[in-house]
Amino acid sequence: MTAKKFIIRVGIFSTLLIAVIVGINYSLDIYGLFRDTKGRHLNIYADERTSKYLLSFNYIPENFEGIIIGPSLSANLNPKYIEEFKIYNASIMGANISELSYLVRNIVENGDLKFVIICLDPYLTKDHGRKTAMIDPKEYYGALGSTSLLKAYILKYIREWELLPEEYPKEYINDYGFNNFNLVLDKGKAREMIEEEAAKGEEEIYIDPLALQELKETLRYLRENDIKIIAYFSPLPYQVLSANKDNYREYQEVMASLLTPRDILLDLNDEEYQEITSDYELFIDHGHLSEKGQVFVLNKLRNVLREEFLPERQQK
Repeated sequence: MTAKKFIIRVGIFSTLLIAVIVGINYSLDIYGLFRDTKGRHLNIYADERTSKYLLSFNYIPENFEGIIIGPSLSANLNPKYIEEFKIYNASIMGANISELSYLVRNIVENGDLKFVIICLDPYLTKDHGRKTAMIDPKEYYGALGSTSLLKAYILKYIREWELLPEEYPKEYINDYGFNNFNLVLDKGKAREMIEEEAAKGEEEIYIDPLALQELKETLRYLRENDIKIIAYFSPLPYQVLSANKDNYREYQEVMASLLTPRDILLDLNDEEYQEITSDYELFIDHGHLSEKGQVFVLNKLRNVLREEFLPERQQK
């Protein structure tokens, strides 16, 4: 065989192989990018940032009327608990507003979003810009074949077959975006961690000016598209909040100043909730919510949504 024929055969074989791989990935379409997603139930198995970014193109806007955005403090809220509304939890562990704004714009542009629930937490505005390359337009076509996609397939089967249940639990992130990280992070040491955090005393809460501007622009963008904004301050352990009360109050004032009378703001750290937020069982550490804490927050959000949208639906 001549070198020329060998190169041609290798080229043909490579092209066919790539076509087969692309065809399989197109058919499986685990991010809902290439086929109709109506009624599909797409879970996440790896790389929350990449996965939720890709799901924001079609799956989320085609199947949900509302979203929750925020960092890890809201990522473990299960929207299925609020049965009257179809809500996707687009929060991302460790995310800032720069990263979340990519998802928000995709969902708004491609769907018919009615409301956005925003968890206002200092982590959201402590810095700006993408923290990794996981949220990037090039990931769109990477869904036809990439190392990230291969990782997702591998972890999908590891989780579904429960091969390493302690490290990779089966119920990781469900089809409503609920990140059940409590399965891995809940060590039963909430009281110890809360008391340790409270002992640190006053700690400055830094707000990055560019992140603050991005948050302001994101809120303006939502209003321009007639999307209801429901913001909330996630409950913090009363012991921790008391130790840093002045700084947190200043942070709250800055965040509240971004909202208008049309928006809704829930302060779940208000004094009226002191008895609730003093309960160590509400948390799994110094801030993240236990199942009991999640139910508390979800009930408050459900009440707001019922009051805001159910009368309108009943009239129709």
